[in-house]
Amino acid sequence: MSTIFIPLNAFSNELGLPKDLDFYISVIAKSDADGIEIRRELLDPLSIHNEIKKIITSLASYNLQIIYSAPIPLWKEDGSLNEKLLIDIFEECKLLQSPSLKLPLGHFHQENSNFDALISLLKKYSTVKLLIENDQTEEGGQIKNLLAFFQKADKKNIPVKMTYDIGNWTYLEEDALHAASLFSPYVAYYHLKHVIRSNNSLITVPINKEQQLLWKTVDQHYFSDMPKALEFPLNPIVAEINSYIELVKENDVEREKPLCKH
Repeated sequence: MSTIFIPLNAFSNELGLPKDLDFYISVIAKSDADGIEIRRELLDPLSIHNEIKKIITSLASYNLQIIYSAPIPLWKEDGSLNEKLLIDIFEECKLLQSPSLKLPLGHFHQENSNFDALISLLKKYSTVKLLIENDQTEEGGQIKNLLAFFQKADKKNIPVKMTYDIGNWTYLEEDALHAASLFSPYVAYYHLKHVIRSNNSLITVPINKEQQLLWKTVDQHYFSDMPKALEFPLNPIVAEINSYIELVKENDVEREKPLCKH
C-alpha cells in the first residue's frame, strides 16, 4: 500500500494558513495519513529557523514522515546552479530532519548548466534525497526540459528523483499519461489532484471515484505503490481526509491490464 502524505498547502488560502501550524499537524496526525509535506512558502521567511524548530517540537509527539518543499528553483535564469539559496534550503531540510527535499527545476540549460556543481552539492548533503517536481512554469513544467535534465542526470549517476504532479501538466498543455510513461523510471513521489477549467481559468479540485479520471489510470499503471500526496483543497477534518486516503488505497489494489500500445 502507498504511503500517503498531506501537504500543508492543501489547507491554505490566498492569505496562507487560517490557523497555526500546530493545529494542522495535529489533524494530519489524527488521520490515517503517514506523513506531512512541509511547505516553505507557508512559513515566516523572517524567522524560518524558529518556525522549523516549532514544527520539530510539534511533530515530536507524532509518528509522521516528513518531506520538505520549497519554491526555490534548482537552476537560475542563466542556467547556473542556484547554489547560495540551495545551501540555505538544504540546511533547513536537515534542521527539519526531513529525508527528502522537493524543488522545482528552474532554468536548466543542456549546454551550460554545471552538473559538477550539483554533484558537489548533493555529496555535501548526501542524507537528503532531492526530488524535482514538474511545476506550472514553461521552464520547469514542459516534458522536453524535464526529460533532458533527468536523462543527463541519469547518465552521470546523479542521485536525483522526480515528483510527478499530475495536475501541473494541464497548465502547460502537456499529456500527463505520456509524461507518466516517460518519467516512470525517475519518479519517487506522486502528487494527486484533479484540475478542471472553470470561467476560463484552471482550478484544482479533489479527486473522486469516477472511473474515467486520469489520476486513477496513472496511479494503477505507473505509481501504484509509490508515496503519494493529496495536493488538493482539504478541510481540516479527519473524516474527510480519511475518505480520500481510503479512495487512494482502494485504487492501489485495483489492478487493470497493461495499457494497450498503438
